[in-house]
Amino acid sequence: MAFGCLLAGLRAAEAPLTLPAAARAHLAAGSKVIEMATGDLNSDGRADLVFVGEATDPKKITKDPHSKDEFLNQNPRVLVILLADKEGYRKVGESAKFIPPAFVPELDNFLDRLSDIKVAKGVLSVKFNWFSTIGSWSVSLEEFKFRLEGSRMRLIGQEVDYFYRNSGDKTLVSTNYLTGKIKRTSGLNEFDEDESHSVVAWENLKSRKPVYLEELPPCGRED
Repeated sequence: MAFGCLLAGLRAAEAPLTLPAAARAHLAAGSKVIEMATGDLNSDGRADLVFVGEATDPKKITKDPHSKDEFLNQNPRVLVILLADKEGYRKVGESAKFIPPAFVPELDNFLDRLSDIKVAKGVLSVKFNWFSTIGSWSVSLEEFKFRLEGSRMRLIGQEVDYFYRNSGDKTLVSTNYLTGKIKRTSGLNEFDEDESHSVVAWENLKSRKPVYLEELPPCGRED
């Protein structure tokens, strides 16, 4: 996982994906698709579609001061959720802030945070990588899980796997937004299983109020 986030920086050089013809009207003009996933979100037997669109304004792509050959892309991204029907696709969810640009000056992140999106068993999963090179030794993979509720995508779960590159100390945090329970497993070691002595603690969420996709800040983080 520690090196998985390094590969995310290669996304900018990859060829854009192609949406099905019936879904192309949902991609903003002047944008390209950088991630796409299909799966049945509403149990009707049809393959629904989720994609991340990214603007292509050349003015928002600047030279990386730390590299001779790399560029920093600040073009905004939009996460779009489409349900398939007899007419084609209809949009049931969208967020222009949950998926941040590949580079965000305030975060000083030279590696793309977005790792992966997928749809499985009616659940949309969005994963982010966090890799700190200055000020922290932490590495983490965070996964957000959504389920269709009425006409909105509700956050139902969150999985966080983080460790420290210097010590290997690792913690897993699993949050169930439906039950209001948080499971925290500490005492693990990323590099040496023999050094792991897991300790499990349970907590309650401070609020049971439903949370929906469009309400979440970039990467689901307030800071």
